[in-house]
Amino acid sequence: MKRLALVAVVLVAACSTKETPKADTTAPAMAPAPAPAMATDSTAKAADSAMASMKMDTAKAKMDTAGKKMDEAKGAMKDATKKP
Repeated sequence: MKRLALVAVVLVAACSTKETPKADTTAPAMAPAPAPAMATDSTAKAADSAMASMKMDTAKAKMDTAGKKMDEAKGAMKDATKKP
């Protein structure tokens, strides 16, 4: 019990001392340099327009496929509702 009391006293004494923080002498961090402005490059614009046209082609193909599937489904519905 005496050991436990001694450990408790040492622990309390160690935790109760107030440490004064040292003054911060380092210089504040600087913000990163801004990125250089992009040059107007005609190849970048051409690539962008090519990508946009490819996306449009894909969208048109998807719409055509969806339209065909709708027509097939309507035909199947009509066939199913016909009485034999």
